[in-house]
Amino acid sequence: MEYKDYYNILGVSRDVSEAELKKKYRKLAAKYHPDKNPGDATAETKFKELGEAYEVLKDPEKRKLYDQVGSDWKRYQQAGANPNDFNWGQYAGQGGQRVHINFEDMFGGGTRGQSSAGGFSSFFETLFGGGDPFGGSQYQTRQYQSDARRRGVAKGRDSEAQIHIDLKDLLKGAEKQLRVNGEKVKIKIPAGIEDGKRLKLKGKGLASAPGGPKGDLYLKIKIDEPANFERKGSDIYQTVPIDLYTALLGGAITVETLEGKVKLNIPPETKNGKVFRLGGRGLPHLKTPSKRGDYLIKVDVQLPQNLTDKEKELIKKLAAERRNTE
Repeated sequence: MEYKDYYNILGVSRDVSEAELKKKYRKLAAKYHPDKNPGDATAETKFKELGEAYEVLKDPEKRKLYDQVGSDWKRYQQAGANPNDFNWGQYAGQGGQRVHINFEDMFGGGTRGQSSAGGFSSFFETLFGGGDPFGGSQYQTRQYQSDARRRGVAKGRDSEAQIHIDLKDLLKGAEKQLRVNGEKVKIKIPAGIEDGKRLKLKGKGLASAPGGPKGDLYLKIKIDEPANFERKGSDIYQTVPIDLYTALLGGAITVETLEGKVKLNIPPETKNGKVFRLGGRGLPHLKTPSKRGDYLIKVDVQLPQNLTDKEKELIKKLAAERRNTE
């Protein structure tokens, strides 16, 4: 079986941080996504390899086991032994049986042409479990499931996974498509859902035995807040930079909010940190979607940089004029 160098696939070092790993993966996944490369089998293969590599390296437990296997395999090869004879069985299953979820459908439409095991390689399946115990035979799979029910196999245990949701999606709710153990599943994200809440997918967890009844899968919501945005309950806070002259003399600015552009009138002598409230334009309340919080825009006054000699002279005159009036 071929060893997969996940670090090389993603083009990162072995000590890559979680943030840098995610950034690198998103960039490459967007580049090779099938929707951007229609009919390109090479790009689709690369996209699947990227997804598999990220699935392992983003998970601390999987990454720890993978690093151990890679180190042992390299020593085995350097000792002069045939790398094809490496004993993979000693590691098989140590990663624990996990629900395989491809959340990278965030790029639109998800992966295509994946196998029932989620499109991962035999290397991945050997180490971390998954796959069809009957090699994909639908008849044998149904027969095994029937036998499992007849034996009264207990329901499998529940599982939990995390799903990232953009703050913008909470304004009206969203529908996400993801892949769970090779099966495409659509879930509805309620408008205004709170960070840390869980959504239940009945029967999408782990089976206690191949073909047996599955437990439930709980998706824990993680809200991604863009830079300069903050959520507080049902209110949204957005920090917007304005220049010193607009703050002093007043004027109109255009703000790109989560729901589009808004024209905001800035009064003269506006102080740094001043908050402008747009009532009823925040997030819907989870239990009563007809009610919404507020949208608050906080101004951040920017001081001018790289002043010219003429500008400095003018400011000195302004300072002197100010002192004369006090």
